Amino acid sequence: MKNSSMKYNLAPALALGLLFFACSKTKVEERPREAVPTVSANIRVIATVNGDPITLAEFQERFARAGLKPEREAEHEIKEDFPNRLIERKMLLQEAQRRRIKIGLSEIDKRIETLREEHGKDVTNMKDVLATLGIDYEKWKSDIWEDMMIERLTARSLNRHASISSSEVKLYYQEHPQEFEIPEQVRVRQIVVATMEDAQKVMDLLQSQNADFASIARHKSTAPEAENGGDLGYFAMGEMPAEFNVVFGLSTGGMSGIVKSPYGYHIFKLEDRRKAGRKSLEEAYKDIADKLRNEKEDKLYKQWLTELRSRTKFEVNYQALEQ
Repeated sequence: MKNSSMKYNLAPALALGLLFFACSKTKVEERPREAVPTVSANIRVIATVNGDPITLAEFQERFARAGLKPEREAEHEIKEDFPNRLIERKMLLQEAQRRRIKIGLSEIDKRIETLREEHGKDVTNMKDVLATLGIDYEKWKSDIWEDMMIERLTARSLNRHASISSSEVKLYYQEHPQEFEIPEQVRVRQIVVATMEDAQKVMDLLQSQNADFASIARHKSTAPEAENGGDLGYFAMGEMPAEFNVVFGLSTGGMSGIVKSPYGYHIFKLEDRRKAGRKSLEEAYKDIADKLRNEKEDKLYKQWLTELRSRTKFEVNYQALEQ
């Protein structure tokens, strides 16, 4: 299974774990309401995993902590699927504990620090940030621990079986030549201003002796790349708005006239041109290996999960969610 490097959005998100594994809805045994096990007269159990209960209160708390506030028409479907996510999560945690996987406090603290840094320097106190979202810090920290347990379990179970050989990469490259074709690309700088009058003033500057396009872009352009001298990098035909296509008719070092678009008034300069071609095997190797490894990991993960489910006893009662 592919573990994406995650840059979380602070809202639903800080409860990373609940939706870490995108589980397909699993058909589990449904029990009649009167047969639902209870921990006490006041606690309703909506599901069990190998006898370990998931209570209605836990479901509601985790549902809210995941930031799920579905529209009314989607609410029933989401609430019906969410217990399956919790069941699968508990199953994986049980397996991690059975295999004596450990996550130390220092590892959890390091993960929390990484998340804090990813959300910007203003996020100095995670407890305060979580409090504004109505999320309990200790429960969120427990979610992080669960995530890391499941990540390590998955890595130990699958990654060593998902190696890709150089012959597999070479074969893929040979059988999918169209994927490695590179169209003609151009490297362009631009200056963008709000009015035709401003554009004409910039054009007059550019046409003066020894004018430096990049320097004028830094001082006059309103576009985000102005600080880089208006450099848009390389792009192919069709990757930019249609108004930009004028640059493909320029010679290297050439400058366009004033071009109007929904974004303002542009002046372009063609810096470089790359001919169409094909990536070499060496250039494409890492991307191919990553793609094949992800596909193999995903296949192995599904097989492993199916095997794990086959020896796990699930019991669930969706009726309890309607109470």
